[in-house]
Parts: sequence; structure tokens; C-alpha cells
Amino acid sequence: MVKKLYYSDPYLKSFDAAIVNAEGGRIFLDRTAFYPGGGGQQHDIGTINVRQVEQVGKEGDEIYHFVPESSFRAGEKVRCEIDWLRRYELMKGHSGQHILFRAMQETNPELKVTKVDITPDKKSLFFDGEVSLESMKRALARANEIIAADMEIDAEEVSIDSPKLEKVRIKMDKIKGDIVRVVKIGDFDIAACGGVHVRRTGEIGGISITRLISGRQASDWEVQFDIGSRAFSSASQLALTTLAIADMLGCATENVEPTVSNLKESEKNLSEQLKAISHEQLVMLKPEIIGTFSLYSSFLAGADRKTVNDIASKLVQKEGTIVLFCDISEGAYILVGCHEKIALDCPSLLKKGLDIISGRGGGKKNFAMGGSDDNSRAKEAFKAVKESIIELLGSEFSCV
Repeated sequence: MVKKLYYSDPYLKSFDAAIVNAEGGRIFLDRTAFYPGGGGQQHDIGTINVRQVEQVGKEGDEIYHFVPESSFRAGEKVRCEIDWLRRYELMKGHSGQHILFRAMQETNPELKVTKVDITPDKKSLFFDGEVSLESMKRALARANEIIAADMEIDAEEVSIDSPKLEKVRIKMDKIKGDIVRVVKIGDFDIAACGGVHVRRTGEIGGISITRLISGRQASDWEVQFDIGSRAFSSASQLALTTLAIADMLGCATENVEPTVSNLKESEKNLSEQLKAISHEQLVMLKPEIIGTFSLYSSFLAGADRKTVNDIASKLVQKEGTIVLFCDISEGAYILVGCHEKIALDCPSLLKKGLDIISGRGGGKKNFAMGGSDDNSRAKEAFKAVKESIIELLGSEFSCV
């Protein structure tokens, strides 16, 4: 079995080894410092005899190193180099993730990790459970306290039936074999983990949370975070963004959240008022009489689109009725409909408007709708469709 140097010395940057087997670009060594990935931590890359190692992975109990178009042979002695800056970033990220999650569990012990994704460019923690921005603030402050305390990080292997595991964060269904590798961070955290970690928390240099996303398919939440100099940069950028928002709102930075909350509530109330006005506008709408036809048309702002559709559907049940509605509450939305006995091609009429606003849509011959994110030319589109309808109704047009 391959000797796993990444466990005995995670800071080993280069080493000598012998090739046990080589097949199709996959190189098997008798000893390796290349971490094959696991626990959410990405695999290492580097070189074997200056040839690029593009991937490292596990095959049973063995570890392969993929070197494309290589000509290595079994028994050959080789010199191996780890891409150390990349590895060190992954180690710090993995240790940082342990600290951040444990700090979060102090605010809610019921939190459960569902997935971890640690790469050089992005670091994410996926978990289930209830959180709030306030609890995340406390957890982040606590995590950075642990980092600043420069606690020792130790790893040891224990038997799966050891009483030591009683105090360990562990998912027993994920354990394979009779040995469990346990990572201990001072007196702050102890968890089962097969990843590679730094020796002291101070090496991480700090953590910043860059994004909190809810409703992921695989979990309730995703926390994206940075470490070290990137954490400082992202935290600084977020601070400057907060200052800019405070300046726009005309409030102190500590009042940004309540001010935005009040604005959202005002916007919600205004939206409800606009919906009510639009509904009243549609209910009270009088048609234009063109020959034997009744044309209901209205240009709206802030309408509830379900209400628009429902009212249009009811109106077109009357013989001789045509409807044309355009709403600009969220982008531009155009609806064209008519009674089933009227030989208008509603999708074609709709397209005249959609072409102007670069929109998309469709529907049945007597009922079509569509829209665009851009409402800057919505009035022009509405006018073009209406003129086309009036032109058709004023010609020798008739019902079917």
C-alpha cells in the first residue's frame, strides 16, 4: 500500500519515490505527498520528473497521479514536486472551514454539514439548519478569535470503537474501515476528517464571509468565504460597498440594515397599491368600438400579471372582443387576445411588439403573451401592436 506522506508531513513540498505501476498516464508510486482529494478539499497538482501532474485520485487503497502522454515505467525512481502555494491555500481553507462551522454550531448546535467545497479560488460550506445574519456575525467574530489565538491543530488516528469518538463530530456512515482520522483544533473543535490541515490556526490569517445563499438543492444554505489576504480584500470591499450604500441612503453605516428594511417595506406597500390601482383600472376599462368589435387596451405600470391574464381571459369570452394590455412593472409584458371567433393571429400581432423590445413569447392563435427585461421602448411596442389591430379591424376584416 502506498505510504501517505501528506499525513505524516503535510508541509512536505518535494520527495523522491519509486514507480510501482504506470498505465495510460496514471502513475502509481510507493510513497506520495500528493493529496488525492477528499472531505471537500480538492486534489493536489505538481510535477513528477518535471512532467505536469494534472490530477490525483484514489483507486481502492492506492493513489494514482495522472501525467498525460508520459512514458514512465515500473521501478523507475522519480523526483516529485507539489504545487505548494496551491496546496497551502487548500490546507488553510480546509482548516478555516472547520473553525467557521464549529463557530456556527455554537449559535445553533443543530446545524449539520451536507457538503464542503474547498478550491484555490472558491471556498464553500453547505449545511442544513436555521441561521440568521446576526448569528452569522457572531460566528464570524468567534472564528476570527480562534484564528487570532493561534491554536494548535493536531491529527491522530483512532480505532472506530474508541471512546474518544464520543466527543468527536463524525458521520459514522461515511467511515470506511476500522480507523478514524481525527483532527483537533485546540480545545475548540474535534472532528473526523481525512483532509490535510495547517499546524496552527494563526496560519489561516482570517476569514471573511462573502456570500450567504439559501435554498440550495443539496442543502438549506451555502456560505461562501475567503481566507488570509483574500479575506482582508473581500472584507474591505464589502466595507467600502456598505459606506457607498450608506452615503446613497443618507444614513450612518450602522443604520443601513434598518433603512433598507424600511425601504423594502415601503416598496412592498407601494407595489400593492399599484396592483390595486391597475386592477381597478382594468375592471373599469371601457372598450373602443371599431365597427362591430370592442377593443380593450391599456398601458399599465405595476400590475399583477396574474390579474392581467385573468381579466383578459374573461373579456375575450365576449363575442367581438379584442384585448391588448402592456405592463411595465418588471421589464415589459405584452398580452394580445381575442374571442375565438375572431380571425386575428394574436402571436403575429404580439411579435410586432416583441421585435421592438427584443422580447420573447408566444401562445395560441387567440391568446398570446410575452415580454422582455427592457421596458424602455414598451410604449412604442404597445402603440405598434394597437395600430396593427386597428388597421386590421378597419379593413374588410370579419369574424370566422
